[in-house]
Amino acid sequence: MRPEQIEAALKAGILSEDEAQTLRVKAASTGADNESAQIGNEENLRFIRGFSDIFIAIGMVLLALGLSALAFLLGGGIAFLGVALVTFFMAEYFGRKKRAHLPTLITALAFLIFTQRGLSALIGGGGLLGGGAFTALITLLAMWGFYWRIRLPFCIALIAISALYLFYSFLLSVAPDFVRAYAGWVLLAGGMACFAAALAYDVRDMHRTTRFSDNAFWLHFTAAPLIIHGLALAIIGLKTRALSDILPLVTLSEGDALIMLFIIGGITLIGLAINRRALIVSSLGYAAVALGFLIKDTGIGLGTIVTIVLLALGGGIVFLGAGWHTARRGLLKVLPRWRIFPPDFDPHYRP
Repeated sequence: MRPEQIEAALKAGILSEDEAQTLRVKAASTGADNESAQIGNEENLRFIRGFSDIFIAIGMVLLALGLSALAFLLGGGIAFLGVALVTFFMAEYFGRKKRAHLPTLITALAFLIFTQRGLSALIGGGGLLGGGAFTALITLLAMWGFYWRIRLPFCIALIAISALYLFYSFLLSVAPDFVRAYAGWVLLAGGMACFAAALAYDVRDMHRTTRFSDNAFWLHFTAAPLIIHGLALAIIGLKTRALSDILPLVTLSEGDALIMLFIIGGITLIGLAINRRALIVSSLGYAAVALGFLIKDTGIGLGTIVTIVLLALGGGIVFLGAGWHTARRGLLKVLPRWRIFPPDFDPHYRP
């Protein structure tokens, strides 16, 4: 309990003076009123209520895979619209009635994928970037309808993905050569649009207490990979090679890996400044790849490379997470007082 809660309980007669004093001592000894007890609780994961949600979500993943296989057995194509309808009805129950966010997240993602695949077969066009603009438009409207009905925050990110699908499809239909020549800048533009939308939600909820904050969380999580991959394509020009002639893998020179790490470092500073860890988390995969290629020519074995990468990333995340608020305060001192930089975290703030 926080000190003000203890005092309120004492005044209400819920606690005796001896009980209140015991709780005061316990709170002080455990650091309940210090920053050390407040690590990260301004980004509460409101989409997980308990293990029951995780259990159902696992079932949703397996069921979605089964529905996908069933659609293939039924001939694919339009059959995907049928399984999309099934996932919508499941979202009605788990999302609208039960408000189980995590299972509904799985159904929303399945609904988006199945709708796109079904519409591509019905209207024309296939693949995320190769589908027709009309298919993309109908997919976006379907996702808007899903959000209007379910009203859960992660749907905003799926709407953003649908909007980017429409944007890329339209560009491919009117200027395919431009898209192929400037694919990195096109991806970067999409990522920056997601980031701008996330900041708009953040500005409306500086203390991370409402659904606007949840909307921003998912948009930030979507924006970071697009920004990093877009910059990598535009500045570095990523190259790939096939593993066993099957799986394409990105290859980086030492210089390219260093540039990638600088990009990720910039993303990290931005995430720290705007108090958003989601930006950093969604860029960890790129950081691991860049670190691996940076040290791969040192002559050490693959096992040692993996060990060094895990130690570097894990240690960096742990130290940054533990000192997050201290690091933010130091960074905010040298940044301009723009509204996009939220105030220092106040554990006692009440809306």
